[in-house]
Amino acid sequence: MIATATKKKWRPTLGLVVVAVLLSVLLLPLAIILFFRIFEHQIFQQTENALIAQSAVLSAVMSQMVEEQEEISLDDLVSAERSVSVENGPYTPIAPRNYLFSAKTYPRRAKAREAAEASSEVMLNIGSRLSPLLMETQKVTLAGFRILDHRGNVIAGRSEVGLSLSHVEEVQTALSGQYRSVLRERISDEPAPALTSLSRGTSTRIFSAMPVLVQGKVVGVIYASRTPSNTMRQLFKQWQIVAIAAAFTLLVTTAIGFVFLRVITKPIYELIDRTQRISSGDTQAIAPLKHNGTREFASLADSFLAMARKISERADYISTFASHAAHELKSPVTATKGAVELLLESGDDMSKDQRTRFLNNILQDSNRLSALLDRLRHLARADNPISAGTLRLGDLLDHLQGHYEQLAIEVACERDQTLPITLENAEIIFSNLLENAVNHGASKLTIKVEETPETLLFYTCDNGSGISEGNAGKIFDLFFTTKRAEGGTGMGLGIVQSMVKSHYGTVSYLPDRAETTFLVELPKATANSG
Repeated sequence: MIATATKKKWRPTLGLVVVAVLLSVLLLPLAIILFFRIFEHQIFQQTENALIAQSAVLSAVMSQMVEEQEEISLDDLVSAERSVSVENGPYTPIAPRNYLFSAKTYPRRAKAREAAEASSEVMLNIGSRLSPLLMETQKVTLAGFRILDHRGNVIAGRSEVGLSLSHVEEVQTALSGQYRSVLRERISDEPAPALTSLSRGTSTRIFSAMPVLVQGKVVGVIYASRTPSNTMRQLFKQWQIVAIAAAFTLLVTTAIGFVFLRVITKPIYELIDRTQRISSGDTQAIAPLKHNGTREFASLADSFLAMARKISERADYISTFASHAAHELKSPVTATKGAVELLLESGDDMSKDQRTRFLNNILQDSNRLSALLDRLRHLARADNPISAGTLRLGDLLDHLQGHYEQLAIEVACERDQTLPITLENAEIIFSNLLENAVNHGASKLTIKVEETPETLLFYTCDNGSGISEGNAGKIFDLFFTTKRAEGGTGMGLGIVQSMVKSHYGTVSYLPDRAETTFLVELPKATANSG
């Protein structure tokens, strides 16, 4: 029985599968970290958007108050031109910064300093009018607000009124007429909550500085700050996003498990099942696996099935051979036993001629047994030859011509060619072919050798009686012979076939030739032969 070879298709190597799985395991935590980073970025932008909106309202209120004060001169103040874009028309929206890729965290904000020049009474009055509004706003928004005049002095807020913040980077930018926000470290005076607390606060705080403009002049700054919402708390509020992330993680984990199951575990269990079925005698199990997984496992499965097929074929061969051998050996043994029993029973009553005839029969049967045993020994050597060694073709031809003088052997070939076979093994092959020619009445035999890039082709052509069409398909079967009465064993060509196969060659009968022709194909000798 011959198992079909595994279908050739692209399969990942085991190393590639392991690397892919390890990369997946490595990237999964990074993906989770990136998810939290994006989510945190959205929280920060939402927080800054809220500060921008609140500061814009306070800026509008303060600018209206300043315009109502005739005592304030705008001539000496810093100018800030409003940019008008084609896209937004007369509107000047302020977009929050990108916290995902440019999230530099600054140190804690520097403490307020003594003002180099005190604020005017008018600005202090405006600050006192805005203070109640700041307090009420802070109660709802949890944001901290300080209102600064055009010098950077605090004129309204919960603390630091009368001190200067003009040395703070974002305030300096706002005093020049541009909005700016920064992310700063947050150091709380309260004790830190436990690590297991889900309400653990963030360690950063967003500071925004928005200029207050009147007729294009900077008259003050709305300086606001807010700690972003806790990420874990926001995740609990937006459970849908958490569910999607969990589903993605579960999907990736399932995919990794499926890869291992499909590529490694499933083929292993299938191969184990095949070995158990084959060991119990199920020859139908010698077939390609349904799932081979990786290239290495496909190669392993092919090698195992090839070995199982050879073992099965070998077992069938041994079973058939044992049956035929027993039959061939039993015939002469039975005949010899019968002749001996008759001789013993007849005693002196048997004539001399009869006794001589029975003794000749015993001798012929003994010779046949001896010939069968010699053939069996040659067959055993052919099935398990000592294949290491080389032979010069000319030496083989000289040896054959010296042992078969009754045949006129003609040689048409280059005699210096090297064969990857020992003289003893080559003699078994060609002596059986020559004996087969002699047994069929041949008087002339020609050996021709042709060469291909990888093999040598030996043609033996004799002028014997030939092989009938009906027998052509049986001549390589062990114990098949048409010369049994003449002492033929039917093993010669079977021995030739076994020896040639053991040397990775082939032997065949060519029925379309005028003479009886056999073709023996053997591989050429390589540098490692012998």
